[in-house]
Amino acid sequence: MRKKLTLFIFIIVVLILIGALSYKVLLSGTNSDNPIPEITKVFSKLETYKSKDKTTDTQLMLDYKDSTYTYQERYIMKPGDDVGYESKSKGKFKMDKDTLILYSDMPDNSYLDYDTHRLTPEEISENKFSYIYLIDEKVNQNEVKIYFDNIADIEDYKAFTIINNQLKPLKIIERKEMEESKLVTTKNGNFFLFHYLIIEKPANNQLLITGSRGESFFFDFNKIPYSSFHFFTRIYWGFSDFTMLKFHKTDKTLKRIINPNDKRYEFSDALNSSFIKQ
Repeated sequence: MRKKLTLFIFIIVVLILIGALSYKVLLSGTNSDNPIPEITKVFSKLETYKSKDKTTDTQLMLDYKDSTYTYQERYIMKPGDDVGYESKSKGKFKMDKDTLILYSDMPDNSYLDYDTHRLTPEEISENKFSYIYLIDEKVNQNEVKIYFDNIADIEDYKAFTIINNQLKPLKIIERKEMEESKLVTTKNGNFFLFHYLIIEKPANNQLLITGSRGESFFFDFNKIPYSSFHFFTRIYWGFSDFTMLKFHKTDKTLKRIINPNDKRYEFSDALNSSFIKQ
């Protein structure tokens, strides 16, 4: 008898929840010509926000099913413009009360043009990345050595790790411009080593490097199986790293929280405008 009563109560609760959900969907449908997307949104918990910036078409999507975000920014060409641009980003997000915090993934290999670094599929498979190339040399266990391409301005680079949703500085042990560039040969081409940083290796394997020109490079050493490598910064021409960017979130809007000590994207109208929930 007790089991039947428990089952009956469970069924009643489920029916109430379904009824409440259906009522919410019906309310949404009265303000829409097509209520089907609203039903999908309710079940998938997918939110889309659009930046109020008029010079770009910029959207930030939050998927609560797996706590992932995707971002796309496309410049709206005007008469007389010769070139435009498009940038993407993806990764995880966390909520800290009413603060949205982004944690970007490392870029996919496809973001680096093949002509930049002519690695074969076999070399990429062995190396794991198209834009990170192992340099076989000994490095202290608690340090990482990163060589940068010739367009990198390493003099202003700073290093951080992430602890309790905050950026914590890491020590840059050595910052060096090589007296003579060193040639590295690959199967189908070659590249040069110009300059490098030796950085304190973060205990949690999460390294963020930023620069005075707005650079933001994230390295996850849970995925990088070596401590000395060359890094092509060009991978970030079409991909943006938003690690530790924060937004104040309301029911209808997102607004970036500006950190005076973080100069990344300070001139980005797309990111620094309000985002409106769609």
